[in-house]
Amino acid sequence: MTQPSSRRWEYPLLRSRRKTVGIYMKPDGGFEVRAPLCMPKAAVDAFVRSKARWIAEKEAVLKARAQERRQAAAQFPHSLPLLGAASPVFPGFPAALTAEGFRLPGPQPEEARAQAASLYNALARREIPARTALWSQRLGLVPVSVGIGSARTSWGSCSGRNVLRFSWRLMAASPACIDYVVIHELCHIAEHNHSPRFWALVAAVCPEWKARRAELRTVAQELARIGL
Repeated sequence: MTQPSSRRWEYPLLRSRRKTVGIYMKPDGGFEVRAPLCMPKAAVDAFVRSKARWIAEKEAVLKARAQERRQAAAQFPHSLPLLGAASPVFPGFPAALTAEGFRLPGPQPEEARAQAASLYNALARREIPARTALWSQRLGLVPVSVGIGSARTSWGSCSGRNVLRFSWRLMAASPACIDYVVIHELCHIAEHNHSPRFWALVAAVCPEWKARRAELRTVAQELARIGL
């Protein structure tokens, strides 16, 4: 595939004290260029043109994903991930997690998503502190406090003061994955880094941690697909 001669390379250009030029794709398929302060615009344009095939391929993939997200947002799925399994969604009032699955009264997809998020959040507030207390006792690592948030880009965090915070989205993952994240954050109380010593500590308690991380990536992709 070659670059169409009619294409105009107009793009956001961000300059800084960086040493190299780079192209950064956006979720909607667009892109921006980041370049050194002293790099001539003609040189930036030449670099972008040299990456024409790569840009076109990435644009196609990202635009297709964006279209999938728009289609998913227009409707609500028939099931939602819950503790590592698919849980059915059915209409009813009030919103609740039952033995049959998610009971959601919202007639509109966005309203149903908000109701589902609230149910995930309530479950996380019951389950995660209890799992954290259990593993805290086993490991002898005690956090200052445990909170629940709505982070999309991280499953959990440990502050410099040893305050732990977990995303309610973790309730979509399997119990084994939930335990891994809890163990991971508790281990940060002993090692506030991702050094070999930290990973050795995690591996001693959760030797299958790499598999759990791979599972969590799949869960994150599924949540993004359904708009949660």
